[in-house]
Amino acid sequence: MMRQSTMLGLTFWAVLMISAGSASAAAVLFGGQTVTVAETLADPTDLWVAPDDLTRINGFVLKSEGACLDDICIPVPRGDDNNMVVSRDGKTWFNVTELARKLGQAYASDAQAGVWSFAEIPAVRGAELQSAVAPDFALKDRTGKVVHLSDFRGKKVLLNTWASWCGCRTDLPGWQAIYSELEGQGFEIISAAQDAGGEAAAGPWFDRSKATFTQIVDENHTISALYNMVNVPTGVWINEEGIIVRPPETAYSSNVELKLGAKTLSSNGADYVAALRDWVEKGSASAFAMAPDQVTAKMAPRTADQARAEALFQLGVYFNRAGDSERANRYWEQAEQLRPESWNYHRQDWSFTPAEAGPNWMKKFQGLGDKEYYPKLDLPPAGEQN
Repeated sequence: MMRQSTMLGLTFWAVLMISAGSASAAAVLFGGQTVTVAETLADPTDLWVAPDDLTRINGFVLKSEGACLDDICIPVPRGDDNNMVVSRDGKTWFNVTELARKLGQAYASDAQAGVWSFAEIPAVRGAELQSAVAPDFALKDRTGKVVHLSDFRGKKVLLNTWASWCGCRTDLPGWQAIYSELEGQGFEIISAAQDAGGEAAAGPWFDRSKATFTQIVDENHTISALYNMVNVPTGVWINEEGIIVRPPETAYSSNVELKLGAKTLSSNGADYVAALRDWVEKGSASAFAMAPDQVTAKMAPRTADQARAEALFQLGVYFNRAGDSERANRYWEQAEQLRPESWNYHRQDWSFTPAEAGPNWMKKFQGLGDKEYYPKLDLPPAGEQN
């Protein structure tokens, strides 16, 4: 208790020290988007923005009852300057990082560069987990059109991630063949390359497959973050109402089996595709469509370390895009240390040093021991119903 009181005291003292004229710009990363804030109050420990910028960043609106987003309202102290709101020269400033702390939302920052990165909001994610509602997103496809998952209500969707730095890039023609077979049955594939290298890295692989399904180059790994994915290829089945009926799992279009030293990398893709066909045909009557409680039981919330790792990884993506490889590597390494089980973090980082990528991957792969690289698919017998 004494430590908490001391920290609150220090925060309030920092508020008192914020002076007029100490404004600076910032870039704020959240939900796969980068919001540029033209003016903040300079503070190395907290992010203070105008109320309108708060809404642009995370959707929260400052109201009389507090800072609110849908059914979430965080009370804001009234009266004089406090650790959430201050006034300077007739302007009101809101403390985004204090709000994050009250929400239990992880964040990371590079104060020198003026970049702040926020992970998911636990209360929002928790509501989705309890209901098995598929998290929505707004990402541009390769034509520049903004794609929302909600655009596909009324269709069954396979949300499928892959990357140019994974051998699964050669699996795209297989998925194109399956899409050509099933698209007339109210089915869509949203294929999202988890590629900080952008269109230059992922685009040619889409082109070679002559893909006609929905194609996204997800530089920020937004979909992996939303669905807590740690490897590629990963698939999620989402029904016509936007409910997850199979949570993230390995998604190849055909069987894979590679003997690599003392270990074998394998995945029963043929069984996965057979199950997918069954679901597209039968919907909720399919033996492979899980009930919401079965889905939520397999989708645990992030730990505190995992959430902070996500915020750090996004800082790495930001600085990589800005051409600052030193900063990018620093934050990627921190993310990898906090979440060593994420192959997406490691392999994205390694992809920018190709000569080291293969040996690094092999060393980590062999280090798994008896643990599988791709967890075995948990598919019930075709005749077994929910």
